[in-house]
Amino acid sequence: MHNASQVAVAAALVLLSAGVVRAQSAGAANLERVEVVGRKTEVSQWFRAESPHFIVYSDTREEDVAPLLDNLEKLDRLLRAYTQPAGASVPQASKLTLYYHASPSGLRAFPGSVPVDAIGLYNSCADGVQGFGVHLERITALDDEQLEKAPLNDSLTYVFEAYARHFLSRHTDIRAPAWFVDGFAQYFSSVRFSTQQTAVGRVPRDVAGYLRFLGSGRRYHLEWEDVLAHRLGNAHGHGGEAGARLEFQAKSWLLTHYALSSDDNRKRLSRYLRLVGDGASPIVAFERAFGMTIADLGPLMWRYGLRGLQVVRGAPQSVPTAPISFHALTRGTGEFMLADAALRSCPDRRAGEALLKEVTALSARFPDDRLGQLAWSRAQIDWGDPQAALARLEAAWRDDDTDFEARYLAGRAQLSLAGRAEGEARQVHLLAARQHLQRARALNPRSAEVALAWFKAEVAAADTPDEAALQDVIAVWQTARDVNALTRFAALAYAFTGKGDDAYEALGSLAQNAQAPAMAQWAQQWQRRLETGVIRGDLLAEMRRTEVADTPVQEWTVNKRRVLQKVELGAGLEDAGPFLKGQQDPQNQAPGRSPAGDVGVRR
Repeated sequence: MHNASQVAVAAALVLLSAGVVRAQSAGAANLERVEVVGRKTEVSQWFRAESPHFIVYSDTREEDVAPLLDNLEKLDRLLRAYTQPAGASVPQASKLTLYYHASPSGLRAFPGSVPVDAIGLYNSCADGVQGFGVHLERITALDDEQLEKAPLNDSLTYVFEAYARHFLSRHTDIRAPAWFVDGFAQYFSSVRFSTQQTAVGRVPRDVAGYLRFLGSGRRYHLEWEDVLAHRLGNAHGHGGEAGARLEFQAKSWLLTHYALSSDDNRKRLSRYLRLVGDGASPIVAFERAFGMTIADLGPLMWRYGLRGLQVVRGAPQSVPTAPISFHALTRGTGEFMLADAALRSCPDRRAGEALLKEVTALSARFPDDRLGQLAWSRAQIDWGDPQAALARLEAAWRDDDTDFEARYLAGRAQLSLAGRAEGEARQVHLLAARQHLQRARALNPRSAEVALAWFKAEVAAADTPDEAALQDVIAVWQTARDVNALTRFAALAYAFTGKGDDAYEALGSLAQNAQAPAMAQWAQQWQRRLETGVIRGDLLAEMRRTEVADTPVQEWTVNKRRVLQKVELGAGLEDAGPFLKGQQDPQNQAPGRSPAGDVGVRR
């Protein structure tokens, strides 16, 4: 068995030449503004912007978010062109929610530790998928002649890197090898768009800086087999762990650029991804697919980097301009904004209970704010009293039966209460949960969160899951492969309906996900069980299990400019060592060999 979706992506990379880009530039966005009626002091600095594929909450300015969304829509179309065969239908997915902060300090509101120099995050879990980015500089429009020459805008580079990386996990089953996932993200971080053209293949600024650093004779710390196998643990070079990560990203970018540079190479890449998907080691798969030994790879990459890296231009087809709407938010909604996002990130108990206290205090200040009522209810369901949340939620959905969030959370509350009850009381709660969640599904059929909750309620209530419930969780998973819990249930649903190969393939993406080791171990175990045969009773029992580990998957983006500065500083201090030692020992001042060593000499 093999991972068919991974093979499909690989085949698409073969079918598309680097110069054929179906994604197209939209012109100036169609803008629509919705104002809040009331005094200026009642309006938050936060606002909401929406385009066909994204919802953005930001405390910057509308003129900062409009070009961001316009460029993200173009990038989304470009990535679909690179990863999907021509003419393939694309299932409609729910819009991705992004929080675009005015400064990096905004990321500190996220629960848990934040890496040094963090500049962005994607968080995926059963309660939702959210992205967080930082506005670093204004985004300006480019003319055709500027696409290959204008300095790369930091705001776009980091947002593009994060979205390209997450795109693979959301729309494909590729979770390995790590070098390709990271190289793919770096490769598309430098894409730039004008009104009529697209430029693909530019060197990201700090990747170029690190490659120049190595080219100046500095010691490197990762062999190419370390890059292919993602072995960073033993690399202790300039800049510490972050420096090793930057070297890995720079070399991954170079290797990805090479792999996408010609039709022949894309065919080899296709075979390589297929072999890795089938379980081959990244090193063995590379040698087989590309027809070279690892010893040959270093000299090849050196020559490839020297000869000048091609930037590919595309003349995209004309498409309608992406509409963007802006909505002003009330002051209360702005106060609840980041706490609500944190509650949707599947925090641990300590953080969850702290968030419950925070939103309870805010609710006393803004008792009538809709987002506040929903955030407080969510916190009560997860970390407090679900019964207390029900009264407030019932008032909300009775007042507005199209309130999707109120219906969804009411279903969640009833499902939580069912888990604490027995006998007839349990059945009453399950029936109410199913009714609320079915209504929520009708209001938002693309929601992964609703699909998960409804499937859990259906499995808990019925002796045999309804066919519609099984097909629904599979259909929603096909548009949201980045949610591990949804992938788990989709795999079990496939197996329950007798589609063992599809179940095995769905499990494959979990089994290769190094960011969720507990879930990966579970998937590997179930792959082995499928190989020997599983009865439906065991599958149903597994669907009803609630203690399966489902920790959030976090994809952090780090400011590479600062990391590169630390790398260069570390190298400078190393260079200064012999001089300083000589100053202390006047008898030992004879000139010697540079501590940087020979080009390509590994520490």
